[in-house]
Amino acid sequence: MKLKKVLSMILCGVLALTLLAGCGNSDGSSSSSEHGAAKTVNSSKEDVSEEHPSDLSGEVTFVSQNDQTGAVDEMIEEFNKLYPDVTVDHQVLPGSSDDVKKSLMVSLAAGDTDPDVFECDIIWVSQFGAAGWLMDLTDRLEASAEEYVAGPLSTCYYNDKAYAYPNYTDVGLLYYRTDLVDTPPADWDELVEMSKKYAGKDSAKYGYVFQMYQGEPTSCNMLEFIKQNGGTDLKEGAFAMNNENTKGALEFVRNLISEGISPEGVLSHKPDDTLSIFQAGDALFMRNWTYAYELSNADTSKVAGNVGVAPLPSGTNGEESSGTLGGWNYAINANTDAPEASVAFAEFMSSYEAQKISVLKRGTFPTNAALYEDQEVLADKPYLADIKEAAENAKPRPQVRDYSAISSIFQVYFHKALLGELTDDEALEQMDKELNEALAKQQ
Repeated sequence: MKLKKVLSMILCGVLALTLLAGCGNSDGSSSSSEHGAAKTVNSSKEDVSEEHPSDLSGEVTFVSQNDQTGAVDEMIEEFNKLYPDVTVDHQVLPGSSDDVKKSLMVSLAAGDTDPDVFECDIIWVSQFGAAGWLMDLTDRLEASAEEYVAGPLSTCYYNDKAYAYPNYTDVGLLYYRTDLVDTPPADWDELVEMSKKYAGKDSAKYGYVFQMYQGEPTSCNMLEFIKQNGGTDLKEGAFAMNNENTKGALEFVRNLISEGISPEGVLSHKPDDTLSIFQAGDALFMRNWTYAYELSNADTSKVAGNVGVAPLPSGTNGEESSGTLGGWNYAINANTDAPEASVAFAEFMSSYEAQKISVLKRGTFPTNAALYEDQEVLADKPYLADIKEAAENAKPRPQVRDYSAISSIFQVYFHKALLGELTDDEALEQMDKELNEALAKQQ
């Protein structure tokens, strides 16, 4: 098979490369939902091969993470109905997201022609694109851009060029107890008011739980608070976060803890820690990723059947919700020796038809906008109707050559400010200085 050497290079890739870790499933910052049982997806096309004939041929080596639901294999089968003369060599790379990244980087940095197409964490797109490892897909993607939800679509770009097709998305969401709250809060003031009204009742000890573990959870959550409050991160090629919007976000987080709305433990919580509190019925509101919905409604959850989901509330100085984006895209190796077949495959895997299989069988959150209105999808997953707005308004993390280096600076100084080790002015002044120094090294 075409990719024998990729599998043999996994171990040497992990040992050979020393990298700052990107954010992925290993820290819970961007995860797929594959918790539901596999389901059969009915095709709306009786004979797709006749409707879309093609004489395209070749072999495409496709690398993905493990999928235990069979969705990816079914998606590939549907592709082959359209392109029967294209052979897809599907390879699954084991290990964590970081292990997969390191293995891919070995092949891409060496200029290998394979893999041709691979699942790509959204925060790898800018790094791999800047390195010249990804095919420029700008014209192709922009021809169908209106098909996709705006937030996830933005993760396919770096420096105004598209280097990937949307796969599935992840976004920070507000979860709430529907047995206690009829309408979720639209802004911070409402969140605080409802928390004070209901916390302590019906086993809901806390008003709001979120994640501030000093790692990627801190970066993702604080960027959300800042952008909800009208702030930004990277703007016009520089960081200037030492401002009132950022300070207001830090003060809001401290007040949540000091007023007992949030437990002090949130400063060390990861997404699964927060989920456990919510599942136990001990929180009125929870910020978490998309994966938490099905788990919140699992048989073992005390709040099963009483879980609502909505966009995160806006801040005092902000005008709209802003969740941090996670998720995965499909990227194409710039050195592929099967460019036409690879583009056809990546486009299909990103299509309405393929994404519908993924949504129904493995519970992913789609990037194709039409699926949020598909009646079969909504009958199976009605909560998707409440999530499209959050995905539309969600914002990517800074799209730079080395996001991990930037995130590590966020984590340190946000935590120092929240713990009172530095004043907000001291922490943000030093953070801006180090962020821009790190950014300069990436130019």
